[in-house]
Amino acid sequence: MDRAEAAALCEGLFSDPDAEYVKVIEIDASAIRPMVALPGDPGNGLFIDELGAEPVRIDVAYAGSCTAGKKEDMDMYAAVLSGAHAEGLRVHPDVKLYIQCGSQDVRQYCEDRGYLALFEQIGAEFIEPGCGACIAAGPGTSRTRDEVTISSQNRNFPGRSGPGQLYLASPYTVAASAIAGYITEWRPGVTLRQLAEA
Repeated sequence: MDRAEAAALCEGLFSDPDAEYVKVIEIDASAIRPMVALPGDPGNGLFIDELGAEPVRIDVAYAGSCTAGKKEDMDMYAAVLSGAHAEGLRVHPDVKLYIQCGSQDVRQYCEDRGYLALFEQIGAEFIEPGCGACIAAGPGTSRTRDEVTISSQNRNFPGRSGPGQLYLASPYTVAASAIAGYITEWRPGVTLRQLAEA
């Protein structure tokens, strides 16, 4: 969102007049670079552009869970996937994309906005709300040690979501990677076709 929208959301919010601060942290949001958590621990963070010269090919993209299955997350998946759809793209043929909402309320939100139809058209499998791949239950888990998954869930300890290698990333990155077939960031101004053909 732009600065005016953000300022409007914060309007009327303020700290108590006598509030004391231990530290003030200022962040330049334009300098934030997309990251992934490498397999094994959510603390294994690395910038996507530092993953190496060879792309990390994926077999499974799991978009959702209670962590990243909120309305705002669904907006992010839909933003990337609608762009792909407009370019005539679908989920990469070597990738299974699963999308799972965190609640029935979010599912209704997706239906009302046409996201469920978009997800189907793009080649994703929608999973009804409930516990899923993040506890190795149902679609979205890896089946072999060789499979690579990218997920927007919040934990990637060994075996947490199947026997394979599990990377954690943002909703934007999970959706873009499902289209490209390898772990990639979603970059405004770069078409998904360019990513898919890289």
